[in-house]
Amino acid sequence: MEYIRVTRENLEEEHICCAISNNKDVQVASKKAWLAGRFLKLVSRL
Repeated sequence: MEYIRVTRENLEEEHICCAISNNKDVQVASKKAWLAGRFLKLVSRL
Protein backbone atom coordinates (compact mmCIF):
# COMPACT_ATOMS: atom_id res chain seq x y z
CA MET A 1 0.00 0.00 0.00
CA GLU A 2 1.24 3.46 -0.85
CA TYR A 3 0.56 6.43 1.41
CA ILE A 4 -0.17 9.81 -0.10
CA ARG A 5 -0.03 13.23 1.50
CA VAL A 6 -3.29 15.06 0.92
CA THR A 7 -3.14 18.83 1.20
CA ARG A 8 -5.44 21.71 0.34
CA GLU A 9 -3.37 22.21 -2.79
CA ASN A 10 -3.63 18.65 -4.14
CA LEU A 11 -7.00 17.57 -2.74
CA GLU A 12 -8.82 17.86 -6.09
CA GLU A 13 -6.20 15.81 -7.96
CA GLU A 14 -5.81 12.95 -5.49
CA HIS A 15 -7.89 9.78 -5.63
CA ILE A 16 -9.07 9.39 -2.03
CA CYS A 17 -11.69 6.65 -2.12
CA CYS A 18 -10.76 3.20 -3.34
CA ALA A 19 -14.38 1.98 -3.22
CA ILE A 20 -15.52 4.54 -5.79
CA SER A 21 -13.60 4.64 -9.04
CA ASN A 22 -15.14 7.82 -10.46
CA ASN A 23 -13.39 10.86 -9.01
CA LYS A 24 -16.42 13.02 -9.96
CA ASP A 25 -18.91 10.89 -7.99
CA VAL A 26 -21.13 12.86 -5.59
CA GLN A 27 -19.84 10.82 -2.62
CA VAL A 28 -16.23 11.60 -3.50
CA ALA A 29 -17.11 15.29 -3.98
CA SER A 30 -18.82 15.32 -0.56
CA LYS A 31 -15.82 13.70 1.11
CA LYS A 32 -13.44 16.18 -0.53
CA ALA A 33 -15.63 19.12 0.51
CA TRP A 34 -15.62 17.83 4.08
CA LEU A 35 -11.82 17.43 4.01
CA ALA A 36 -11.38 20.93 2.59
CA GLY A 37 -13.46 22.29 5.46
CA ARG A 38 -11.36 20.38 7.98
CA PHE A 39 -8.17 21.79 6.45
CA LEU A 40 -9.54 25.32 6.83
CA LYS A 41 -10.55 24.66 10.43
CA LEU A 42 -7.09 23.32 11.27
CA VAL A 43 -5.34 26.26 9.60
CA SER A 44 -7.49 28.74 11.51
CA ARG A 45 -6.25 27.21 14.78
CA LEU A 46 -2.57 27.75 13.94
